[in-house]
Amino acid sequence: MGQRRDSDHTAGLGPRAEGTGQPAGHGRNRRRTRPARRTASSRTARRLVLPVVLAAFVVFAVAPVTPALAVTMTKPEKRVLALVNAVRVKHGLHKLRMVASLERASRAHSREMVSRGYFGHNSYSGTSFSTRLIAYGYTQAGCTRWTVGEDIACGSGSGGTPRAIFNAWMHSPPHRAVILTKRFRDVGVGRAKGAFRGISGVVFYTLDCGARSR
Repeated sequence: MGQRRDSDHTAGLGPRAEGTGQPAGHGRNRRRTRPARRTASSRTARRLVLPVVLAAFVVFAVAPVTPALAVTMTKPEKRVLALVNAVRVKHGLHKLRMVASLERASRAHSREMVSRGYFGHNSYSGTSFSTRLIAYGYTQAGCTRWTVGEDIACGSGSGGTPRAIFNAWMHSPPHRAVILTKRFRDVGVGRAKGAFRGISGVVFYTLDCGARSR
């Protein structure tokens, strides 16, 4: 599943929506609001016995800043980030740096998908992924441009390793596009593990990327 949002802000003008990736095989839904254009897309791939879902989405919005708490990435989360940065460097792009707000948001989403037994970008309550990132402190306040993107995936056994998850994203054009978005600078990688649809030991990953210009 892939989702992305993007917009610019200039004096006297509202945000301008830019292009988004659309996975094959799914319809495109749009809803226009004054601040930005929203698009959503999804794609399902299969890895071993478990579906791997991927997503990319970019959003711009203003919200109160939530204080960021110190957070440390786990070894598997660091491995995913290392793989992402290696391929970005290979394509002449900046490495991404972990920021606490995105790390907390991505980890919370992976944990919720495990505990609630669902798979998707929106929270269990229906809240969009962009609203979640804002709520965790990755806001647009004081920015001239704000962009975020998200990839999600799950797998079990060898299909749930950092390399397998990364490879699944890179073999899906809309998810690869999120990882290789030129302007991204910030990232959070959230991992959670649990039972899912009768399968034990399923690993969920959420990759949240972003960029803020002031």
